[in-house]
This record gives sequence, structure tokens and C-alpha cells, in this order.
Amino acid sequence: MRLVNECFDSVKKDYFKFLNKEKISGKSKAEKIKSLKKVYIPISFWIENKYKKKDKILFLGLCGGQGSGKTTIAGILKIILKKFFKREIYVSSIDDFYKTLKDRDKISSSIHPLFKTRGVPGTHDTNLIKKFFIYIRKKNFRKFKIPKFDKSTNDRFKKKYWHIINKRPEIVILEGWCVGAKPQSNS
Repeated sequence: MRLVNECFDSVKKDYFKFLNKEKISGKSKAEKIKSLKKVYIPISFWIENKYKKKDKILFLGLCGGQGSGKTTIAGILKIILKKFFKREIYVSSIDDFYKTLKDRDKISSSIHPLFKTRGVPGTHDTNLIKKFFIYIRKKNFRKFKIPKFDKSTNDRFKKKYWHIINKRPEIVILEGWCVGAKPQSNS
């Protein structure tokens, strides 16, 4: 319990600042404190233990439907893991790996009109996701960029606005719907 309280004291200011920035409301301060102590801090200790046992980059998938809180949860875990455990964290969203609008237009006209809409299975650039995992694992790590998706234009931001990964992360959190889902068999 002492470590949980130390962690709480270390991260509470950043936690509340983050919740205010994200406009997370509807819960009292006491409920937010309880969530931090009873949920987020214990999960962070679990993640830290997994990382220590693995002794190499730890990849975590965070799955949930739209609006379920994936981005908020990932942001809170990042605060705790970075601030208290001093870990190099990178959080990415599967949304950033959508194919470009131009590419989705092409496949929507040749395969099915639904491919124009982001979110449909097949609208993610799986080769780009694979490259992301390969680059992060490289022994001779060099900084690289990954796309950032702009939901307001339904397309990727221009490259100058892409995420830059300057330092190899120790823990990577990939959040999105169907993260880790396996395909259904034909039978």
C-alpha cells in the first residue's frame, strides 16, 4: 500500500491536469482519486512487472469500442508509467494507421463502397503497422515518423504533422477497436 500511496503522490497533479485537459467530467474528485488508486495504479504496477520480466520492449493492446475510454486510459497509464516508473512510453492509436482517403476511394470503387468509410475492416494500412513494429524493435534504433490521422478531413495529416518517435520506447500501447482480435475461421 505504501508504494501505491507514493505513486499516487507522484502522479496525482499530472493525472488531474490530464483529466481537465481532456474535459473528463461527471465524476466527483473522490471518485477520480478512487479510480486512480484502485484501477490505474494497480494496472501500472502489473505493466511494470510484465516489462521487467520480459526485459525488452513490451507491446500492449488496448481494445474497446468507440467512446469507451481507450485514449483516456492509455493517456493515464502513460502518465503513471512515465512519471513514477520512469519508463519511456509510446502510445499509438490504430486510427493513425488508416489508409489514405485516396487509397480508400480506389478500393471502394473496385471492391465495395463501404471501404471509403474509415473503420471498416480492410481500411487500415497493415503494411504500415508492420513497419511500425519492425522499426521500434530495431537494434540500431533511429527516430522515425508515423502518420497521424485527421478525422475532420477523413485523411492523414500532412507529413510535417506526423508523430515523431525520437527514442526507442520501453513500453508501447496500441489502442483501438479490434486490437488483438483474431479472424474468424471460414467454417
